[in-house]
Amino acid sequence: MLSSCHKEVIVPVEDISFDMPINTHTNGIEFQNVLDKYTKNGLVGVSLAIDDPVYGFWAGASGMACLETGQPMTKYHIQRGGSIPKMYTGTAIMLLYEEGLIDLDAKMNTYLPKSICDNITNGNEITIRQLLTHSSGLYEYSSNPQYYFDIMNNPGEIDYTPLELIEFMYGKPADFKPGEYTYYCDSNFLLLAVIIDYIINGNHAQYFKEKMFDPNGLTHTYYKVQNGYPNIPGTPNCYSDWYGNGKYINISDIQNKWDVMVGDDGMYASTYDYLQFAKLLCEGQIVKQSSLDMMKDWIEFDDDDEDVSKVGLSLLHWQNKTKDIWGMGHGGNSQGTGGYLFYFPDRGITIALFTNTDTERGEGGKIFKELWEEIVAVAMK
Repeated sequence: MLSSCHKEVIVPVEDISFDMPINTHTNGIEFQNVLDKYTKNGLVGVSLAIDDPVYGFWAGASGMACLETGQPMTKYHIQRGGSIPKMYTGTAIMLLYEEGLIDLDAKMNTYLPKSICDNITNGNEITIRQLLTHSSGLYEYSSNPQYYFDIMNNPGEIDYTPLELIEFMYGKPADFKPGEYTYYCDSNFLLLAVIIDYIINGNHAQYFKEKMFDPNGLTHTYYKVQNGYPNIPGTPNCYSDWYGNGKYINISDIQNKWDVMVGDDGMYASTYDYLQFAKLLCEGQIVKQSSLDMMKDWIEFDDDDEDVSKVGLSLLHWQNKTKDIWGMGHGGNSQGTGGYLFYFPDRGITIALFTNTDTERGEGGKIFKELWEEIVAVAMK
């Protein structure tokens, strides 16, 4: 539990800009009005980018990047991805599959050493596919009380290695037998990231950069290996109604410590870069179409989010309340941040939406979800 004497740390937010398509979308004014409505009704800052093959491109922002200084959020600011990197980790696994370096139905002990697998319940039974589809039954390492205590009470002092993170799973009971159910779990993608490390005999983050970021012009995407990480210029401060009293406090220092997570969190990017990645991936320009089809082989998903009822190989299947609109991609909720990144194949529309408001505590998550649903509705007009 975070100490009540936590001292807020204001992180300077550098103004940045870079080349981006001009706004041409015919609903641009309506998008801006919707963003403004939600920053007036509870969200600190939001950033949105939309690509529509018929109606055009639009990017914009509303609210504040730093409440204390009154610095506005812009469409150029760098956003924390929360759990969205899981989609990137899954994509990297598919690239290794295309190279013939991994078998999706092999057990994870094919690629991880005995010293790891023997210490994880069912560690010699779980397959790569089960990790990708959240059907492994693994214990959630990030729910280990010691991990949570360390992160929350010692910001700036904790710097776990991936193998140290895995140790939080050692000796813990499984949630269910591998393949018995599906349930969202960060541990799956922590292990997948480390599996990539072992397969390439190197750093999975460098593999991401060389195989996904650089070839696709994602010059404002940051994950582990870039100079200055995680202190990326142009990153907004993070805010949370931490004590449930309706008042936002700055928790940027605490949010930054989640960057020890690998494979399942720890990415920063511009809203535009996130948009570009999702569009390129879901249109078969990063992995082969046959690999993308495998990623879209949906199975039922037993998750707390009623809008996400199916899961593929790292991709989530989102649908609106009336179930007449669906998209594939990923979301990311966390302390002081949140995001939605989805591609809607029936229309070829890609939407990336991010906030620097806590989506796990207080009303932030509910408000941000309402904003997302309204943005989708406007985009589908």
